[in-house]
Amino acid sequence: MPIYVEPWYNSEPFTIQVGKFSDVLKSEDVKKLQSTADVIRAEIDNTPIETLYVLAIRFYDLGQKDDAVYWFYTAQFRRNLYARMIENVGGVGEPAFECRQAQLAFNKLSGKWINGYAGGVPDKWLEILAQVIDEGPKSGYVGLAYPELTFKPETEQAAVAEEIAKELSELRQYIIDNREEMAQARKENGIEGKY
Repeated sequence: MPIYVEPWYNSEPFTIQVGKFSDVLKSEDVKKLQSTADVIRAEIDNTPIETLYVLAIRFYDLGQKDDAVYWFYTAQFRRNLYARMIENVGGVGEPAFECRQAQLAFNKLSGKWINGYAGGVPDKWLEILAQVIDEGPKSGYVGLAYPELTFKPETEQAAVAEEIAKELSELRQYIIDNREEMAQARKENGIEGKY
C-alpha cells in the first residue's frame, strides 16, 4: 500500500515510528504480526490509534486482508472516540492536532485500499463490522493511550461510544440494503479484484 503519514509511517522508504511496536511491525513474518496483534489487543487501551492503523496496513501488505479490515475499523472506532473526546486540540504543531490529523490521513489513505478489498467480500465485511460494533463500546478510556493530552471525563465516553456504534450500525445496514447495487458498481468501475 503506497502511502505515508509522517513521521508515523512511510511505505517508501519503509519507515514505522509508532512507539514500542515499531520494530516488530516491520516484520514480514505473518505469524509474528499475528502474535503482535494479540499483544496489541491485550494492551489496546494503552496503544495509540496510529499504531492500530499501521497494524492494519501491515496485515494488508502481507496478504492478511480480513485482519486488515478488522484493525482498520477498530482504529477508526477509536479515532472517532479520540475526535469526540479530545479537548484543546490547538493548531498545527500541537500534539493533539497532529495526532488527529494523522488519524484522519491514515483513515483516508489506507481506507481506499482496505475498503476497496472489503467491498469485494461483503459477508466478511459485515461480520467484521458486527464484531467492531460489539467491541467498540467496551473500549477503555481513550485518554489512556495519550496521557499528555487532555480529554473529556471518562464518564462521558460510554455515551460517545454508543453513538459511534450506532453510526457504524447504520453503515452496516446500508451495506446490507445496497449490497447488489454496490457489487454492480464495483464491476462497472473495474474495482472488482483490484484490491
